[in-house]
Amino acid sequence: MATTVKKSSAKKSPAKKTITKKIEMPIAHIGVDWRSLYLYAISLITLLICIFTVISLINRGLDLIVPDAGYVDPYATQTDSKVDPEVLRQANIDQSRRSAIRGITSSIVSLLVTVPVYLYHWRMVRKISN
Repeated sequence: MATTVKKSSAKKSPAKKTITKKIEMPIAHIGVDWRSLYLYAISLITLLICIFTVISLINRGLDLIVPDAGYVDPYATQTDSKVDPEVLRQANIDQSRRSAIRGITSSIVSLLVTVPVYLYHWRMVRKISN
């Protein structure tokens, strides 16, 4: 018994090759990029704090170098007390210097806290923008 195999006579069409190109398009964000907004806001706030702290540090340094003697009215003292106006003036100068030292200390501490926070956030902003 002979078996015959029937071959199809239909022609096969050549396979079409499709070429696809990958095109990278920037993705447009709709809305607010909250992370960037946060980083910029913290950077701005800490920079402003640093600026005002440096101004305060300069003012307190001047108060330390040239303290304000204040005004002492020699006629306002009671006649019973034997308080010398020069002693009051010196007490005001000492108080002004103590206040200046406290102000300088708090300004330095404020700078020690805000400068690293500013630098960290600003570096993060620069990483995102690059």
